[in-house]
This record gives sequence, C-alpha cells and structure tokens, in this order.
Amino acid sequence: MLAKLIDVDWAWVKEEVTKRERISPYDNSERAKSIARSLDDSLAKAKALSKPDYIKTVKKISSIGGDFIEFEGSIRFSSGKISGYIKGASHIVIFLVTIGEGIENEASILTKGKEPLEGYLIDRIGSYAVESLAESVENKIRADYSRRQKSVSRRYSPGYCDWPIEEQRIFAGEIDFSKIGVTLNESCMMAPKKSISAIVAIADKGVFTETGSPCGICEIKDCSYRRDY
Repeated sequence: MLAKLIDVDWAWVKEEVTKRERISPYDNSERAKSIARSLDDSLAKAKALSKPDYIKTVKKISSIGGDFIEFEGSIRFSSGKISGYIKGASHIVIFLVTIGEGIENEASILTKGKEPLEGYLIDRIGSYAVESLAESVENKIRADYSRRQKSVSRRYSPGYCDWPIEEQRIFAGEIDFSKIGVTLNESCMMAPKKSISAIVAIADKGVFTETGSPCGICEIKDCSYRRDY
C-alpha cells in the first residue's frame, strides 16, 4: 500500500479538468449542469478504477557534459537542456508511476459506446491523475532528501524538451517496469498510457529550489504537455 503522502490529489485533478475544459461552476444552464454532473460521475468512477503505484532507483552521477548526463555503469542520458540545469548534482533518482489500465479501458468503452462525453472526461481525469501521482512521488523524494540537507530538482521525462523519447529504453533497463504492470513498446510508448517515467537530480542544499515550472528551461512554448505549476 502506498504511503499517504504518495497518492492522487483528486481535488486538484477536478480543479484542473474544470479549468482546462472551461467548465464553469457559475453557469446555471441545463447543458452546463449536465456537464458538471458528468464530471462528478466520471471523477467518482476514476477514483474507483485508479490503482496508483510507483518504483524508483537512485544512481550516482559520473559526469555531466554539455549534452549528456552519465551515471554509474557508463549509462548516458542525452539532453543539453537538462544536463545544463542539473549541473552540481551528485545523484539522480529514476522513477516510474502509473495509475493502472482501468481508467483508460473504461474511457475507451464509453467513447466507443453511447457515452462519449463521459469517456472523454474520464480520460482527461486519468491524465491529470497520473500527473498528480508523479508530483506526489517527486514531493516525497524532495521531503526525504531535505531531511539530509539536500535539494532536489524538478522532474523531467524522456520526450520533454530536447530529451529523445527513445531513451525510455534506458529507464526500462534500470528499473523493472513489469514490477508495477507497465510495458514499453517498440515506439517507446508505455502501457498503460496513464504512466509517467522521470528523473530528479539530487544536490547539496540550495542548488535547486522548488519554485517555478520545470518547463522554464524549454523553448517550446506551444507544447501540449507544458506545465505552469
């Protein structure tokens, strides 16, 4: 069972879906009320179907170059943006989170059936739910290392910024995805889709701060995955 700190913040999920989908709580039209009811029903269903889990490992950094991060075992991640950001770090934590396949399976059934709105909403809920879980794991790691007088970077994932998605294979080589029911296909996409792999860097106190979006180092402003929190 996950520690209480590592879980989905369902109130935040509802807030994000409401905001992103422009669902106004002040609109008293029948259509708006129907959408709000569908959101509440979908949220309750998502909570019941969600099976949050995670796995992680810690690796000592060997060297950081202009466009790479090398860690123990002579394994490299390739990203100029991220390697520049984490200079000064001594270790990285590689982690994987998932909420299981229940939500996306239900979304597919509803979308193909007679409830496309609920299918769409539950899929969106699932996307924010796994983001919330990743945030919970990141915060737990930060809290753990803070007690050791260390600072922790914001998280980054293959496919973000200039980091090749193909390096998901390195993740799969370092942590056993199957332990939490996740697989990686030939295109380096994960199944269940509601899964996130990421790294955070560990450094001395004061090197990293918690403020600001991790997307601040990326120049792609119209990315659909861009985070403003």
